[in-house]
Amino acid sequence: MKRIVFLWIVLISSIAYAQNLDSLFVKANKLYQQENYLEALELYQNIEKQDVESEALYFNMANIYYKTNQVAPAIYYYEKALQLDPNNKDIKFNLDFANRMILDNIEPLPKSLGQKFRDGIILKFKYETWAIIAVSLAFLFALLFLLYHFSYSTSKKRFYFITSIMSASFVAVSLFFALKNYHYVTTTKSAIIFAPQTQVKSAPTKNSEVNFELHEGSKVQLLEDLDNWRKVKITDGKTGWMKMEDLKEL
Repeated sequence: MKRIVFLWIVLISSIAYAQNLDSLFVKANKLYQQENYLEALELYQNIEKQDVESEALYFNMANIYYKTNQVAPAIYYYEKALQLDPNNKDIKFNLDFANRMILDNIEPLPKSLGQKFRDGIILKFKYETWAIIAVSLAFLFALLFLLYHFSYSTSKKRFYFITSIMSASFVAVSLFFALKNYHYVTTTKSAIIFAPQTQVKSAPTKNSEVNFELHEGSKVQLLEDLDNWRKVKITDGKTGWMKMEDLKEL
């Protein structure tokens, strides 16, 4: 009996907590619509502090930073929103505009066919989505196989056999994409430069040679860490070391 009461208390507390966050989000949205950006941002930040991950939350925060000419946080939160919703056209559109505020003009290296396929197909959906597609196709395969097994018509058996084989093939492909996507997401780390200007050096030491400079808003790939230094790579292939405090990991 005590256990049931405890579960009810936890359930009611969870519902009340969720409703409180929802009401806070609605209030923040109203302030945003009224162009009270700083007040809205404060409420959005309070929601974020509760470990809430939401593309709508990140998108609204990014919009406020963009409207108030804060380049680095605007790009950071657009990128965070895009991680949760990779195919959202509004996020991509606004991110493109925010990227125009960056001072660095970095020419990316041409992508290989494999990279184009990865970015255009494998990373089109999150790995959880590919996994759901694989499970759905597995159920379809099971259904088609049963229909094949219990069907008496030769033409129907041929149809069910062919479609079940196709379903099984698509299951394998979807699982492969899910695994590739998961591996890429978990091993590839990126960050946004938050310092107005930072030096990227040839070695993780204060007196080492400066390879190049970056400005706030630029996106870098993180390669490795050493003490308070991080080795980074930009889209034109250049690498170097910079101070940890000058960037914020996505």
